[in-house]
Amino acid sequence: MWTIPCAWRTAASMKTEQLLCKALLVVLLLAGCSAPPKPPDQQTAGRPKVASVYAYGIIEARHHSTLSAKFPGKLEEILVKEGDVVQRGQLLARFESRELEAQLAAARADVRVAEATLAEARAGFRPQEITEAEEQYKAAVAQLTKTELDWQRHDKLHSDGVLAASDWDQTKMARDQAEAAHNAAQARLNLVQQGTRPETLATLTRRLELARARVGQAEAALANAQLTAPFNGTITRKHREEGEAMDIGLPVLDISTLDDRYVRTEIDETDLGKIRLGQQTTISATGFPDLCFTGQVTAIRQQMGRKQLIPTDPAKIVDYKVLEIEVSLPAECPFPIKLPVDVRIALE
Repeated sequence: MWTIPCAWRTAASMKTEQLLCKALLVVLLLAGCSAPPKPPDQQTAGRPKVASVYAYGIIEARHHSTLSAKFPGKLEEILVKEGDVVQRGQLLARFESRELEAQLAAARADVRVAEATLAEARAGFRPQEITEAEEQYKAAVAQLTKTELDWQRHDKLHSDGVLAASDWDQTKMARDQAEAAHNAAQARLNLVQQGTRPETLATLTRRLELARARVGQAEAALANAQLTAPFNGTITRKHREEGEAMDIGLPVLDISTLDDRYVRTEIDETDLGKIRLGQQTTISATGFPDLCFTGQVTAIRQQMGRKQLIPTDPAKIVDYKVLEIEVSLPAECPFPIKLPVDVRIALE
């Protein structure tokens, strides 16, 4: 019978023990993995899951307007600064408008003259005006008679070569002037005796209407040289500085109703059936990591459209058939308008 040395017996025993330990560990692991799972009520006890719809949104003001230049010229004065609360109709800025003001003053003066002329024509002429016209006509007849006789006498002398051509010219000019004065006096007498003709009244009326139209045009041009608040709100941005040269359409000021803000968001068409008015929402923003506000779905549009709110995160899914909804925002929320936000709509 062979005898195993003591040193060899020890090494063989140690190797056998290591193999047995590894086998036992594998058995224990398999037994743990095959253990029956806990009942569902034990897994989620005290933590009920609420299904949600997530959407990308943006903070909007209920009323927002960008006031742009309607008049080309120098921006003379800006009367407000960012953050100022203004009232509807309040003057906010004005352009250089001295020329427009002069045009308006001239147009209003033309209206006053046209009104007085028409009123006089409608009232007719007073008796003393008729008497004056008759006297002026008699004097014009006498003057024409005298100058006619003088011209006839000088014309004969000029034909005989006795009178110089310059003297004949002066006599003829005096005769022509007297004839013109006679015709004017006769027309004036006919006018005061017969009264103003309907055609004349119509012409004077049209002149007055045109003068008033020019006043309206001048007032509109002057109004375009001023910027006023379209509603009660807050100045949220000033685009220009005083003294800048402006073209029509360039923005000057932004005004918004900061006390009436909401979240505008868009829902994918696959989630439309899950959205209801009054559902609770949670609103958060990357720029305010420690803040989170609650709101409600307050409006659901009635027409689908293409997606307008495109998230800047490329990992977010962009759907192109969407329906716009509105979510209320609490007054204490400090989020500024146009801030992108994440909206979670609870479905239960």
